Amino acid sequence: MPEQMTRDRAQEIVRDCYTTGQTQSTAANLTGYSRSWVAAEYRRLKARGISRVAGQLELFDASPTSSG
Repeated sequence: MPEQMTRDRAQEIVRDCYTTGQTQSTAANLTGYSRSWVAAEYRRLKARGISRVAGQLELFDASPTSSG
């Protein structure tokens, strides 16, 4: 049985899942933590005002980049 990851690492993964619009189920599966713990983390992130699409906006940033 694999060891459970550290809480800090799990929180990083949950934050990434949250900001890219992934479900709580996905975050729970990736971390191995319970869905209730993940739900609490999602609520904490929401209370801090972190956007559910912040990561998506970074991935699809349409601002022009200078090349060369």
